[in-house]
Amino acid sequence: MSEEQNFVETQFLNAAATHLHQYPGCTPFVAVPRGHQLESIEAFQDSPNRIRKALKVQTPESFILYFNKFCNDDSMVVLNDDSQSVTGLLDYHGVAEPSWCEHEVKYACPKSREWDTWTRFNKHKFDQLAFAEFIEENIKDFAEPSGGELLEIATKFSVIRTAVFNSGVKLQSGEFEFQFSEQNNSKGTVTVPEKIAIGIAPFHNGTKYRISARLRYRLRDGELKIWFELIEPEKVLEDAFNEVKTVIRNGIDKVMMIEAAA
Repeated sequence: MSEEQNFVETQFLNAAATHLHQYPGCTPFVAVPRGHQLESIEAFQDSPNRIRKALKVQTPESFILYFNKFCNDDSMVVLNDDSQSVTGLLDYHGVAEPSWCEHEVKYACPKSREWDTWTRFNKHKFDQLAFAEFIEENIKDFAEPSGGELLEIATKFSVIRTAVFNSGVKLQSGEFEFQFSEQNNSKGTVTVPEKIAIGIAPFHNGTKYRISARLRYRLRDGELKIWFELIEPEKVLEDAFNEVKTVIRNGIDKVMMIEAAA
């Protein structure tokens, strides 16, 4: 057994936990005899030794309020484009003084209910009745055509729920016209736009953005399937996060801000 191993073994067998060992260039340590363990008595103090908190906030404004209350000259803000999140490291390292980095606040840009709905049903193929119900349930989100115009289309789809669709053509206006016949031999047409636009906030309680979508359809054996395809939703998220970064930068100063993965 080497001299170092003998030393460690002796410490485990004989050393008292109250004795602190400090050597140049090494981390201080206490040798604990076998069968014993170290226990913190911090919980019995009037207050903890330092703040240990990882707070998640729901808005950029809440992030700014919390960060400004607890920050110091060494605090830092990390802007992460990949995860679209902002992390405030309140007890970050100083130039010459390392820190525990246990106090932080994070805004993870939680998505809005509307964003979750539209992205979840993006490219989902509806029959005409289900599509009508989707329009009715989300009528407030439509920017173009108006909610009233789309509600008329939804109502017509609901009325002809048992219809057989015979053909679909694209008109010069860009709209689609579908011809249908019903069991009583009555015939008719229903026209839907080529594109729609919605106005929703990507982030919870955030700014609304206009998002365009193309309407697609498929006719097979008299059955109509219709769906929408959002146009560049990733670009909308990117723009929304850039706005968040601007709000954060304008609300916080005198601390380092970097773009990185925290």
